[in-house]
Amino acid sequence: MRIALMQAEASPLDPERNLSAIDAAAADALELGAELLLVPELFVTGYVPRSLASWLTPERVAEFPAELSRIAAARGIAVAAGFPAARMDGGFSIAAGLWDRGGAEVLRYEKVHLWGAEERLAFVASDAEPRIAEWNGRRVAFQICYDIEFPEPARALATRGADLLLVPTAIDGESDYVAEVLVRARAAENRIVVAYADHARSVDAPVEDPTAGFAGLSTVAGPEGAVLAMAGRGTELLLADIPEPAAPRPSAADYLADRRPDVYRSWS
Repeated sequence: MRIALMQAEASPLDPERNLSAIDAAAADALELGAELLLVPELFVTGYVPRSLASWLTPERVAEFPAELSRIAAARGIAVAAGFPAARMDGGFSIAAGLWDRGGAEVLRYEKVHLWGAEERLAFVASDAEPRIAEWNGRRVAFQICYDIEFPEPARALATRGADLLLVPTAIDGESDYVAEVLVRARAAENRIVVAYADHARSVDAPVEDPTAGFAGLSTVAGPEGAVLAMAGRGTELLLADIPEPAAPRPSAADYLADRRPDVYRSWS
């Protein structure tokens, strides 16, 4: 299966423009043979949590899922994208959803691990157990950005049968190790495919400061930690052909089968 990751610059607090960019990327991805387009964290509004704290209202975010559904159906490609969503408790979550090529919603997820003080100005962390959905012959689940830096959620999803983990993200240039090391580790230790889509580094980011702005480096890693595709820093539509789920090679480590959870529990 071929998937596409959209690495691009979002326009802050301009959902109409950002949805148009997703629509264009979906058309390009389909033309290049992809069956799924993965879009970065909060791309619909731009990743600007401090500004979102005073901008978010239930009315402003209510139609985002429907708009993403329309893009998937109009272009005939599955779309997985990050957006802010209103919660029943009156707060807002950092959410992600997957819509199939007919526009039907397959999966919804809310971020569990918020990053830093700014995200907490605008958002509430979720406590809900992540779901796994059947899509296109895969068992798909979400994590969002900081979530993937913790081994426990990915392991829990893998032990429940997930084989494709979609990770919309918004991470800065000080954190290259996440794309370069942790994404590969999560894939290897769980024998799954991890697709990790970041925002592009802004063309206005100062050249002399490589840590300014977003990291880019969107990555797709497969079982055994193989890098199937990795983007640079700038705007890019990254394509990856991902393998079908398979048993480990006879000579390969089988971390899921060989783990000893009963022993670990006795340690505490």
